Amino acid sequence: MHSIFTVCKLLSYSCTVFHYFLIKLHVFDFPVFLRYTVKRKFKILNSVWYAKIVRRLISFLIRTPFKRLVLDLINFNSIFNEQGCIFVTCRTPWKRLLVQWCLRTKFGIVITHITYNDERRSIHRQGRGVTELRALVKYLKQGGRIIALVDVFNNLDNCPITFMGGRQNISVFAERLASLAGVPIVVNIPRLTDKGFDFIAGPRFLTFGKSPKDAIVTRQIVSFIEQEIIKNPSIWSKFVN
Repeated sequence: MHSIFTVCKLLSYSCTVFHYFLIKLHVFDFPVFLRYTVKRKFKILNSVWYAKIVRRLISFLIRTPFKRLVLDLINFNSIFNEQGCIFVTCRTPWKRLLVQWCLRTKFGIVITHITYNDERRSIHRQGRGVTELRALVKYLKQGGRIIALVDVFNNLDNCPITFMGGRQNISVFAERLASLAGVPIVVNIPRLTDKGFDFIAGPRFLTFGKSPKDAIVTRQIVSFIEQEIIKNPSIWSKFVN
């Protein structure tokens, strides 16, 4: 399986060379994610191409008998120690892989607005409605773990932020849930490496004494994730799709 990653590396390098050459000829404009950096443009472009190629390969392999081999490439052991908490991340290109890993390890519940009609329903919640919110609070108080996206935007005007150069209104769902359950929020961002997948370990936040309406924790989380995306655009699905 590791040899496949080597092949993906070679393919991504070839694509990067060709893409960068066309940019220099002004056939293409610089991608948005390259506008945030002065140096390392080629390296960053290569990392995004690498993620694009691996993502398509993983999307195929996860539906085949090679699924177990793919899941064995995930090194998420660093987050096993924490219980009774909410793990927040950004919109990751490895969402499908993360869900399958949670199913395999019975790690916890995943919050997503996608409706699943297969075995993924057992770990999937949408976080909507008072009844479901109460169930999630009870689950967390009993030591359960929840994975939720933080870069979820809406049309309200209760938590305006600037994110990746644009004005958005962000959901405070994770902070509100953590406050109700009295549990910490831990930032962890799935990341592609040369030999598999691991996490960028982020800060740990406590919501005790803070009002979710102020969105203090949410803004701190978003600020951290934004800086990580600028350093490594391949962790954000918008740049890898």
